[in-house]
Amino acid sequence: MIDRLTDLGSITGALSLLCILILIGGEIVARNLLGISLHFSWDLAGYLMGACFLLSSAAAMKGGSHVRVTALLETLPPAVARVLEVFACLVGFAICVTLSWALIDMAWLSGMRGSTAATAFRVPLIYPQAVLAIGAVLLTLQCLAQFLRLMCGEALATGPGLE
Repeated sequence: MIDRLTDLGSITGALSLLCILILIGGEIVARNLLGISLHFSWDLAGYLMGACFLLSSAAAMKGGSHVRVTALLETLPPAVARVLEVFACLVGFAICVTLSWALIDMAWLSGMRGSTAATAFRVPLIYPQAVLAIGAVLLTLQCLAQFLRLMCGEALATGPGLE
């Protein structure tokens, strides 16, 4: 279930990146051919970049794409390396829980206050902040899945060329 949610977040993150491409391409065409600017393009591109980053971070963890320093793990006895991996996973989980809590709280407060962006776009901040919170929750869940994998004796994925 966690891996399916992670995959959905990854697809949504990729679509966010595609939307940035379309948005910035539209801005370039509008400026150069029509002599106008899409006043919302930079704001929306920033929100989409945050969505891309956080919604895809769980998939990066699942696939082993996050940078890990394995030089120490390779020199330690396997049992000690495993304990260190579990400890690092728990620390990462605690950090992700804190991040998720903070982003959920921020989105909740923005919704309660009716906060909007201080730009011409005036988007209600609850929407982009809620997307960031969802991405952080996905990352937190993937940290939990990594911990469970370690407890079941599985090795964590490592991406190519990251060593």
